[in-house]
Amino acid sequence: MPATRAEASQRVRESIVEATVRIVAREGVAAVTHRRVAAEAEVSLSSTTWHYATKADILEAALHWSADHEVARIGAIAERLDAFDVGAWADELADWLLEQLGPEREATVALYRLQAELLGSPGALAVHRQWGRGLRALGDQVLGEASELDVRLVIAALDGLRMTALASGELDEPRVRAAVRRQLEALLG
Repeated sequence: MPATRAEASQRVRESIVEATVRIVAREGVAAVTHRRVAAEAEVSLSSTTWHYATKADILEAALHWSADHEVARIGAIAERLDAFDVGAWADELADWLLEQLGPEREATVALYRLQAELLGSPGALAVHRQWGRGLRALGDQVLGEASELDVRLVIAALDGLRMTALASGELDEPRVRAAVRRQLEALLG
């Protein structure tokens, strides 16, 4: 059955956003133009301008995609682990962190670059709030009675570990696993 016009339009939007994420990860935000995104996405230039009138619109859509992608990954972990167990969560979160530093590195780098570029913009604030609510809801689901501050501390610790590993280029799996376990035990154990 052929795709409807709406489905085809959605696929084009997704390819534009994913192309933007790849460009941002490889070359930074400054490299993003409608023309570059169209070439990367293999769509017409008019498609990029039709769906996203400005560069800021494309960047905000890419930030939204990146944040949704991250929340979905953590949500999948929460579904696998019903009850909170520091050891099981440390293992799962270490796997997630290592995936973000390896196969998902491109999306992770793009997320940080987009956050820095769009810091303070109304669209980015809305995405950041939605992302934060999603992560807090997952934290509440898993940690139950833990305070919002506990959840924020866990997120900040993981974010710091991730940023340090990205910046240094060092990916020592045993050290990452040990660091995640220590942080979770210190914060929640």
